[in-house]
Amino acid sequence: MNPAYFTIGLHFHQPVGNFKRIIDRAYHRCYKPFLKVFSKYKDIKMTLHISGNLLDYFKDIHPEFLEKIKELVDRGQVEIMGGAYYEPILPAIPKRDRVQQIKMLSSKVEKHFGAAPRGMWVPERVWIPELAEELSQLDMDYTILDDTHIEKGEPSNGRCHGCFITGDNEKKLAVFPSDRYLRQTIPFKVPQQTINYFKKMSEEQNVSLFTYGDDAEKFGEWPFTHKWVYKKRWLENFFKTLVANQDWLKTVTFSEYLDLERLEDKVCIPACSYKEMEEWSNGNWTNFLDKYPEADQMYKRMMCVSEGIEQKRIQAPENDSIKKALGELYKAQTNCSYWHGVFGGIYLHHLRKAVYEHLINAEKIIDKLEYGHDKTRVNAGKLDSLKENDGRVIIEDKNFFICVDALNGAVVRELDYKPASLNLINTLSRRKEEYHALVHDGVKKADPRIKKGIFYDKYFRSSLVDHFIDKDLDVTSFERCNYSDLGCFADGAYDVEIKGNTIVATRKG
Repeated sequence: MNPAYFTIGLHFHQPVGNFKRIIDRAYHRCYKPFLKVFSKYKDIKMTLHISGNLLDYFKDIHPEFLEKIKELVDRGQVEIMGGAYYEPILPAIPKRDRVQQIKMLSSKVEKHFGAAPRGMWVPERVWIPELAEELSQLDMDYTILDDTHIEKGEPSNGRCHGCFITGDNEKKLAVFPSDRYLRQTIPFKVPQQTINYFKKMSEEQNVSLFTYGDDAEKFGEWPFTHKWVYKKRWLENFFKTLVANQDWLKTVTFSEYLDLERLEDKVCIPACSYKEMEEWSNGNWTNFLDKYPEADQMYKRMMCVSEGIEQKRIQAPENDSIKKALGELYKAQTNCSYWHGVFGGIYLHHLRKAVYEHLINAEKIIDKLEYGHDKTRVNAGKLDSLKENDGRVIIEDKNFFICVDALNGAVVRELDYKPASLNLINTLSRRKEEYHALVHDGVKKADPRIKKGIFYDKYFRSSLVDHFIDKDLDVTSFERCNYSDLGCFADGAYDVEIKGNTIVATRKG
């Protein structure tokens, strides 16, 4: 049997703003039992990535968990990988913010585990070529992407196993491609099936390195996995099977492999993500901002807050208040709240609420620096200074932030009550998703007499929407959007003027 290496990278993460009871459940059903089983198999090595906010949770609630991981690090069984602290989509935030988030997590990893990380996890594997140089400049030697990233790269030679180099000769980065077959079978198939795959690929294609990189939550927190992984002892059996084959299959950390083996061919990886993400986003993550205007609103708000903090930071780089504001901003950049798929959470109100809470907190800190505690002011301007003709107008004082969308009915898109750090109209419109067809079919098959269905909104769920409708329209028809508006007032374009403390909207045409 040809000798081979097996690198394992597990990603531990919970969204900013997630309910504590959900994180507690993940700890008890997944994180804690996984570590308990894994620590018994001293010959099995792997690399772990833990997002910054989850590290904070462990530090505050379960410090014994971090102590146990530190023991595994000290005995050489575990390597800790870095990343961006609150798991933002790296290309979607300003470079200055992603650099600082990466530095924050590297510092925290070194403090807790005694060594700075040599590699990092790319959130949702959303990649752009510029990241190779950036990560290298931040002392990162490697990252994990998917095998599909390598397949899309140039030159494409059909190989997607091994370890590849991307970037230029001075600022290069090693890329470990996570094997899609392993992601589909671990932990869902019996361990021997994985070993059989290793043997086949080793013998037939001379593969000498296999990489598995995936979410740790698969091992107990995903639906139905806790019973399979622990009560039916899948994880125990998997590690036993690896030990039984260690005469030819050796588990190593990513850094160990880099220190032991030569790297494969150089590859230029284009902007891309993993296969499912590209399907959900129709090819590019930023398309979520077009599909979900609510995500776009949060995103533009985040970018403006980031720019506002940066202007103050330039003036006073060591100001403690600015550092606190940056901490709030970074929390609001967590990716989970801005998109929708199997894992995205834009449909979850509490995750959107957390984004606004941290953005408002950050802005309040900056406001105190500029205006003082009691200063009231009213101003207007575009929410997105990077895009002309945005049509959104801002008016605010010390208590409220109001965003009016002049190009879409002059509705109020955002209404923040600053003392409570709360967006009072944090809503999401009902939109068609591909999987809704399955729901419709399921309802019909369950009972043909049932006339329930899924209904979609015609307009943004905003405040001060002007509807002109038939006087005999019943409430149920209105709720189901089974009506027609008279005129185009609900989504028509308006000219907006600021007169003193008043917004005056005039319908165009």
